[in-house]
Amino acid sequence: MIIKLIKFMILLLFLDGCTPRIRISRLVQSSPGLKSLKFEAKGIYPELVVKYMIKKVNTPDKIKITNGIELYRVSYFTKDEEGKSIVVSGLLAFPRNMKIKGVVSYQHGTTSERSDVPSQPSRTEGLAIAALFAGGGYLCVMPDYIGLGISNEVHTYLHVETTVNAVVDLLKVGSEVCTALTGKRENNLFLTGISQGGHATTAVQRNIEKNRVDGLHLVASTSIVGAYNLRDIGIPYAIENNSVYYLGYLANAYCHIYKNPLSSVILAPYDSIVPLLYDGNHGYDQIMRQLPKTADSLYTKVILDDFKSGNHDWFTDRVGENQSFDWKPEIPLRIYYGSKDKDVSPADAIKAYQRMKQLGGNVQLIGVGDLNHLQAAISALPKTRAFFDSLTVKLAGNRLAEKSNLIREP
Repeated sequence: MIIKLIKFMILLLFLDGCTPRIRISRLVQSSPGLKSLKFEAKGIYPELVVKYMIKKVNTPDKIKITNGIELYRVSYFTKDEEGKSIVVSGLLAFPRNMKIKGVVSYQHGTTSERSDVPSQPSRTEGLAIAALFAGGGYLCVMPDYIGLGISNEVHTYLHVETTVNAVVDLLKVGSEVCTALTGKRENNLFLTGISQGGHATTAVQRNIEKNRVDGLHLVASTSIVGAYNLRDIGIPYAIENNSVYYLGYLANAYCHIYKNPLSSVILAPYDSIVPLLYDGNHGYDQIMRQLPKTADSLYTKVILDDFKSGNHDWFTDRVGENQSFDWKPEIPLRIYYGSKDKDVSPADAIKAYQRMKQLGGNVQLIGVGDLNHLQAAISALPKTRAFFDSLTVKLAGNRLAEKSNLIREP
């Protein structure tokens, strides 16, 4: 029975693959803003297969799939930490029914492998997220970030400016695509992300509230198991839990971005090893085999003491500059966390919510239970989809009511 099902699904893939509904060449011709971009087809999946993908993720809440999906990797321009234009990549996931009810920008979690990104949709995070949102009628855009995907630069890990650049520049592509496909300039925009992507999501929302993206209207955001107060909570928690993978990644990125020697943060001999490990070609297990087991064997005593005491040095100050909690969200933001998360402190979510609420922010804190980092993310993603769906229904109802009122007016 299982073999027959697999054969049937392969047949569906073959038949459906012969009839792409998104004509990229025609799309590019219809929109000047897309002509400098490169699009590569990455897969066509009929509705039955998308439903199967979602079932395999085994989420606690049921997810409704309404259509098949079509995936494309796009290469586009963004700005690096020096303001130079560079080429990066991301994934565009289209709903195959062509009825786009909104744009979802998904910011992915931490990965050190250049190939382990959304634009390689055979990977779990890219394909599963595409199924979750594009399978529900959204155009889903997923940036790889600088230094990942096709980008050969050093990944600017947890750096607000370059992360926001990469996300917003892909959103501009999404806006052009939506306009070309639907003929409308105003499309509903939703933001979501997990872990590193949770930090990115709050930073992007803060930016978009100040600098609107033409053609898109931000409706709501969810940030899932993210780190927000890096200096006072996020990095001290990583030090306490000896999360040397994250600590090495951050040091490598910030020393590159801010032009400081790794030896100012990392002890020998690891100051010469770390750049080789975080070159985009090594995964978590490979890196962990070559790093020390404890934070005090990786970071200098000065850096550890400064994080503990709250003293200032170049590294702790730059970490503080890249926080994403001390602001007032105007657009609805939901923060999800798991109480048994050992990767990101649950206190980070709680304190971020308290600070945003203190400032009068439109924010809601949602605990998903006694779950670890990955379990909490899997629990929060279907809740995010349901939240976005409820808002699109409400927005559609408001538009119908407005049209009805206009008709009734003499």
